Amino acid sequence: MPCLEPSRVWRWSIWFARFALLGLFVGSYWILRAALADAQDREMLLMSGLTGAVLLVIFLIWAHEAINKAGKTYRTRIDRAVMTLGASCATVGIFLAGAQADAVHVLTKVARVPKLLLPLLDGADLLGIHHDHLGLLPRFSMKMTGATQAPVSLIFLGSGADLLDVFRNAGWHAADRVNVGTALRAFGRGVLNRPYPTAPVFPSFLEGKLHDVDFQRTDDGGSSRRRHHARWWLTDFVCEGRQVWVATASYDAGVGVGRIFPTPIHHIHPDIDAERDYIVRSLTAAGPLRVTQEVRITQPMAGRNAAGDSFYTQGMAFVLA
Repeated sequence: MPCLEPSRVWRWSIWFARFALLGLFVGSYWILRAALADAQDREMLLMSGLTGAVLLVIFLIWAHEAINKAGKTYRTRIDRAVMTLGASCATVGIFLAGAQADAVHVLTKVARVPKLLLPLLDGADLLGIHHDHLGLLPRFSMKMTGATQAPVSLIFLGSGADLLDVFRNAGWHAADRVNVGTALRAFGRGVLNRPYPTAPVFPSFLEGKLHDVDFQRTDDGGSSRRRHHARWWLTDFVCEGRQVWVATASYDAGVGVGRIFPTPIHHIHPDIDAERDYIVRSLTAAGPLRVTQEVRITQPMAGRNAAGDSFYTQGMAFVLA
């Protein structure tokens, strides 16, 4: 009996799920009509709705994974936004349950099914990514809704241990995990303007995945209100046997009230290219790390992050190896 390709199996699963959802929506009209007629049935309907919401998030996670394994791309922005929202909601739940970005996990983390990127052959002795394959890399971090925010501005070729060593040698610190103790400590240090070099950070997403590690560095004087940031994600790609990591850069210029929720929050400086350049200068000055490529991720653009702060960029990223 012939064996179906894994991608084809996942495509059949996706189509089955589509028909199942269609049948559920068609049948829901009569279910709602009957349930709303009685008080006890209405209570049961509410509980069923809550259960259905949980199952919907689980389904969206599965669909996000299935589409990736089938090698398909989202047909519309709405599809991508819905899938990313589901993945992000589940990630937040897992995040709050304790599975957070952690420098310890970075040491052993590898791509489950590595995808090969061709190296840059024309030129020099420096390791780079072939121009034809640059478009395969993820390009934007995202809000929970799936809307894009800051683009990737740093790409690192190497292992998780290499990444940790590079930042530690340059005087950077990995952020603490978020719990009651670290959250209260960060709040207190921010109010008193006291240093907290490993303060926890707000989670950021890339295609529904939480960042793997955040490195930060405070300005001279150690104020916890102003700090440099690089949030890193491990991609599914390898180049010349080296893992491919991508990052966004931002500089916390001060503390204020959130523009979306009226809570204390860091506000970033809008020039994220300047922060990218600062990080590169810091890392290359501390060791053998070099910039091997300068690549275009997006056209010059402006936007807002999840906290509502504006940013602008020329859309270039540096490859470090």
